[in-house]
Amino acid sequence: MTKLLPRGCELCLKGAKLVLFITGLCDHWCYYCPLGETRKGRDVVYADEILVEKDLDIILEGRAIDAEGTGITGGDPLIRLNRTLKYIQMLKDFFGEGHHIHLYTNGMYASRDTLARLKEAGLDEIRFHVTESNREKIRNAKILGLCTGAEVPAIPGEERQLRDLVLYLRQIGADFLNINQLEFTPQNAYQLKERGFELEGSVAAKGSEEVAQSVIQWAESEGIDLPIHYCSSSVKDKLQLRMRLLRRLKNVIRPYEEITDDGLIGKFLVTPKTVSPSELRRMLMLELGIPPHMSGVSFDGQSLVIHRKFLESVLKIYPHSREVYVKEYPTGIRERVAEIPLRY
Repeated sequence: MTKLLPRGCELCLKGAKLVLFITGLCDHWCYYCPLGETRKGRDVVYADEILVEKDLDIILEGRAIDAEGTGITGGDPLIRLNRTLKYIQMLKDFFGEGHHIHLYTNGMYASRDTLARLKEAGLDEIRFHVTESNREKIRNAKILGLCTGAEVPAIPGEERQLRDLVLYLRQIGADFLNINQLEFTPQNAYQLKERGFELEGSVAAKGSEEVAQSVIQWAESEGIDLPIHYCSSSVKDKLQLRMRLLRRLKNVIRPYEEITDDGLIGKFLVTPKTVSPSELRRMLMLELGIPPHMSGVSFDGQSLVIHRKFLESVLKIYPHSREVYVKEYPTGIRERVAEIPLRY
């Protein structure tokens, strides 16, 4: 069996794919759906972690990670087909025809006309979350000339259904099958536990990986040449996400911030008690000659952010303050993961 990865997966493993969440709307309610409450059932658009308010937000996030491609997901992006088509064309126009775009759908709205419009707009690859009722949609997409495959979770107890899917995909000449490890999330944990699934490790469902590996070994023993790729939760979290954040970090880090040993953004915050951070910043530029690009004001407007080499001088000239060292993810919303007080 060939081990070739779909192009979308190759770029994803490099952290080079922008994740474009088109909508949280979906008419196929899977009990294992991992979407959080800010997205599930809500008609919102996200570019990676950024809530999209204008089209430019998508382009800027793509630039921030040096995106070589985009993965379109949801919900079901085809529920908002015109929006999806618009963004495919916009991304191709801005980043070029070589910008690889794949789309994930449950196929409910993947009519022949819709598939043709997606291909015409520039879609390179389509992945179906397969059910018995939508298998024909995969064949239709393949006939149209799209790189076509299926992407499904490895559900313990459903190995036979997965083998049947492999045989069908081989029969129609599909390009690949991606098997994802079934994961526990705060949103689906109750549903999974109610069905008897057990947690293994931090997020994985017990027995999911064994099902995936068993199907892959069976396909190899049968000489089935359909490319099958297994994606574990650890690969998603520790490789794909980390690689994307590292790509983003080098583009968004400011001169007064630093890269920590664990690949986060570190910075010193000085919170003054009697003056505003902007006033303190002006004072430091005038009295100490600190260059403007070596300091800034925090997102909440409450603190001065200062380069490490000027911190001691700041504390001498302005002792009435609180200082902390913080670590943040290099995402658009800068999630803070650590805050270390330096002086109270």
